[in-house]
Amino acid sequence: MKKNTGFNIDRKVGIEIEFHLGGRYTMEQAQRKVRDAIRAKGIDCEIEGYNHRTRDHWKIVYDASVRHESLELVSPPLKGAMLFNELHKVTEALEEVGAKVDKSCGLHIHHDFNDATLDTFKNLYGIFARYEDAIDELVAPSRRGMHNRFCESPRINLQQLEQADSIREITDSIYSDRYIKLNAQSYRRHGTIEFRNHQGTVEYEKIANWIIFTQMMVERAFEGKVKLNKKATDWFNLKKVIRAYGWMGADELQQRAISFLNKRRNHFKKQQRAA
Repeated sequence: MKKNTGFNIDRKVGIEIEFHLGGRYTMEQAQRKVRDAIRAKGIDCEIEGYNHRTRDHWKIVYDASVRHESLELVSPPLKGAMLFNELHKVTEALEEVGAKVDKSCGLHIHHDFNDATLDTFKNLYGIFARYEDAIDELVAPSRRGMHNRFCESPRINLQQLEQADSIREITDSIYSDRYIKLNAQSYRRHGTIEFRNHQGTVEYEKIANWIIFTQMMVERAFEGKVKLNKKATDWFNLKKVIRAYGWMGADELQQRAISFLNKRRNHFKKQQRAA
């Protein structure tokens, strides 16, 4: 068995955080307050109109997909220690200004996918197809299944996926809608694959561990053909597929992320039983 080589410090990550300040400020006031708090942490941040351009600084934009007074904070491509350092400072700033989230907000994580091949796409979507229900257990009920029009199920047809003969067919025909949990449209624009299925949050721990977990799926897709057992679709078998255990080579960062997600999964299950 090929071993997990640990968190890839060289793969760039982009972060999109949707939030609001509770309606206490005008849009312009809220933007300035957030920008100034982030700059006070030593992080370059600018206010911009809504756009999809990649910057070398954090940007605050208005996103029409969330409630009227909500904002979206978008990172530049980051990797390694800088990724977690800047994320920690930015989430501290958001906490200080009283940033909040509701069901209209989401967290979107982009992983650099420029080095992907057709087989990489098939592997990643194959993992997601088989284990979508298990992945859903890690996020809020409002982000599961087909419950949210901004992160719907890709409804992956494995036979159609396997028969695809180009990346373009996958991005242009099979998964042409960007409002799905695993968005291939970002590959056309940014060279990334985007995970849209996490509920809105401004908490460092939740964002950091979701980055680590989703990167584990991405890295596994690069490591060769994934054997998909139709009967093994649960969370515990997903962890085996992405080599999330220490005996499979997972490093401490990855093991801590999986431990955190185990607790989140149990938290949601307890909520479901109590409902």
